[in-house]
Amino acid sequence: MSEADFIFSKSKELALAGIKNFPIDFLQTKELTEIGVPDKVLVLGKEFFGSYEVSSATGDFVLTFSNEFEAKYIVYASRNRKSKIYLPRELTLIKRSVDDYEKYLDSLLIDIKKDYDKKINNGKNLSSVSNEIFKKLNLIRL
Repeated sequence: MSEADFIFSKSKELALAGIKNFPIDFLQTKELTEIGVPDKVLVLGKEFFGSYEVSSATGDFVLTFSNEFEAKYIVYASRNRKSKIYLPRELTLIKRSVDDYEKYLDSLLIDIKKDYDKKINNGKNLSSVSNEIFKKLNLIRL
Protein backbone atom coordinates (compact mmCIF):
# COMPACT_ATOMS: atom_id res chain seq x y z
CA MET A 1 0.00 0.00 0.00
CA SER A 2 1.33 3.43 -0.89
CA GLU A 3 1.34 6.30 1.60
CA ALA A 4 -1.21 8.17 -0.54
CA ASP A 5 -3.53 5.15 -0.42
CA PHE A 6 -2.99 4.89 3.33
CA ILE A 7 -3.84 8.58 3.82
CA PHE A 8 -7.03 8.18 1.79
CA SER A 9 -8.19 4.97 3.47
CA LYS A 10 -7.31 6.02 7.04
CA SER A 11 -8.97 9.43 6.60
CA LYS A 12 -12.09 7.75 5.30
CA GLU A 13 -12.06 5.16 8.11
CA LEU A 14 -11.76 7.82 10.83
CA ALA A 15 -14.40 10.04 9.22
CA LEU A 16 -16.86 7.13 8.97
CA ALA A 17 -16.18 6.18 12.61
CA GLY A 18 -17.09 9.75 13.57
CA ILE A 19 -14.75 12.46 14.74
CA LYS A 20 -15.65 14.04 18.06
CA ASN A 21 -16.54 17.70 17.85
CA PHE A 22 -14.72 20.29 19.97
CA PRO A 23 -15.93 21.88 22.18
CA ILE A 24 -19.41 20.29 22.32
CA ASP A 25 -18.20 16.75 23.01
CA PHE A 26 -15.74 17.97 25.66
CA LEU A 27 -17.77 20.49 27.68
CA GLN A 28 -18.72 19.82 31.30
CA THR A 29 -20.70 23.01 31.89
CA LYS A 30 -23.48 25.12 30.50
CA GLU A 31 -22.12 28.35 32.05
CA LEU A 32 -20.47 29.87 29.00
CA THR A 33 -19.25 33.23 27.77
CA GLU A 34 -19.81 34.14 24.13
CA ILE A 35 -16.81 35.39 22.13
CA GLY A 36 -17.21 36.80 18.63
CA VAL A 37 -14.62 35.63 16.11
CA PRO A 38 -14.37 35.68 12.32
CA ASP A 39 -15.41 32.47 10.59
CA LYS A 40 -11.82 31.97 9.40
CA VAL A 41 -8.95 29.69 10.26
CA LEU A 42 -7.53 30.83 13.60
CA VAL A 43 -3.98 30.10 14.70
CA LEU A 44 -2.15 30.21 18.00
CA GLY A 45 0.54 32.84 18.28
CA LYS A 46 3.50 32.82 20.61
CA GLU A 47 3.51 33.64 24.28
CA PHE A 48 4.42 37.30 24.83
CA PHE A 49 4.97 38.51 28.41
CA GLY A 50 2.44 36.04 29.78
CA SER A 51 -0.19 36.67 27.10
CA TYR A 52 -1.14 34.38 24.22
CA GLU A 53 -2.34 35.67 20.88
CA VAL A 54 -4.88 34.06 18.60
CA SER A 55 -5.10 35.47 15.11
CA SER A 56 -6.60 34.65 11.75
CA ALA A 57 -4.24 32.86 9.37
CA THR A 58 -4.08 36.08 7.36
CA GLY A 59 -3.18 38.07 10.47
CA ASP A 60 -6.07 40.53 10.24
CA PHE A 61 -7.76 39.50 13.49
CA VAL A 62 -6.18 39.20 16.90
CA LEU A 63 -7.41 38.26 20.37
CA THR A 64 -5.17 38.11 23.42
CA PHE A 65 -5.65 35.69 26.30
CA SER A 66 -4.01 35.53 29.70
CA ASN A 67 -3.28 31.82 29.48
CA GLU A 68 -2.46 29.16 26.92
CA PHE A 69 -5.57 27.04 27.58
CA GLU A 70 -8.01 29.80 26.66
CA ALA A 71 -6.05 30.50 23.49
CA LYS A 72 -5.94 26.80 22.53
CA TYR A 73 -9.64 26.45 23.30
CA ILE A 74 -10.46 29.25 20.83
CA VAL A 75 -8.21 27.81 18.11
CA TYR A 76 -9.62 24.30 18.51
CA ALA A 77 -13.22 25.59 18.57
CA SER A 78 -12.64 27.71 15.46
CA ARG A 79 -12.35 24.56 13.33
CA ASN A 80 -16.18 24.70 13.13
CA ARG A 81 -15.93 28.08 11.33
CA LYS A 82 -18.64 29.79 13.35
CA SER A 83 -18.67 33.48 14.22
CA LYS A 84 -19.34 32.80 17.92
CA ILE A 85 -17.43 30.55 20.29
CA TYR A 86 -18.74 29.69 23.73
CA LEU A 87 -16.01 29.57 26.35
CA PRO A 88 -16.56 28.09 29.85
CA ARG A 89 -16.43 30.74 32.55
CA GLU A 90 -14.14 28.69 34.81
CA LEU A 91 -10.50 28.25 33.85
CA THR A 92 -10.40 24.74 35.32
CA LEU A 93 -13.18 23.67 32.92
CA ILE A 94 -11.40 25.27 29.97
CA LYS A 95 -8.21 23.43 30.92
CA ARG A 96 -10.05 20.12 31.35
CA SER A 97 -11.80 20.49 27.97
CA VAL A 98 -8.51 21.24 26.19
CA ASP A 99 -6.67 18.42 28.00
CA ASP A 100 -9.42 15.91 27.18
CA TYR A 101 -9.48 17.00 23.54
CA GLU A 102 -5.71 16.76 23.21
CA LYS A 103 -5.78 13.26 24.73
CA TYR A 104 -8.42 12.35 22.15
CA LEU A 105 -6.26 13.74 19.32
CA ASP A 106 -3.25 11.85 20.70
CA SER A 107 -5.27 8.62 20.68
CA LEU A 108 -6.08 9.24 17.00
CA LEU A 109 -2.37 9.75 16.30
CA ILE A 110 -1.49 6.52 18.12
CA ASP A 111 -4.10 4.67 16.05
CA ILE A 112 -2.70 6.18 12.84
CA LYS A 113 0.85 5.16 13.85
CA LYS A 114 -0.21 1.60 14.66
CA ASP A 115 -1.91 1.15 11.27
CA TYR A 116 0.92 2.94 9.46
CA ASP A 117 3.50 0.57 10.96
CA LYS A 118 1.39 -2.43 9.90
CA LYS A 119 0.55 -1.32 6.37
CA ILE A 120 3.57 0.67 5.18
CA ASN A 121 6.83 -1.24 4.86
CA ASN A 122 9.82 0.81 5.96
CA GLY A 123 7.70 3.94 6.14
CA LYS A 124 9.68 6.95 7.27
CA ASN A 125 7.10 9.67 6.76
CA LEU A 126 4.73 9.07 9.67
CA SER A 127 4.76 12.72 10.69
CA SER A 128 3.81 14.04 7.24
CA VAL A 129 1.26 11.23 6.74
CA SER A 130 -0.36 11.99 10.12
CA ASN A 131 -0.41 15.70 9.31
CA GLU A 132 -2.07 15.03 5.97
CA ILE A 133 -4.73 12.82 7.58
CA PHE A 134 -5.44 15.50 10.21
CA LYS A 135 -5.62 18.12 7.46
CA LYS A 136 -8.19 16.03 5.55
CA LEU A 137 -10.23 15.66 8.74
CA ASN A 138 -9.91 19.39 9.55
CA LEU A 139 -8.03 18.64 12.78
CA ILE A 140 -4.99 20.25 14.34
CA ARG A 141 -2.92 19.30 17.39
CA LEU A 142 -1.24 22.28 19.10
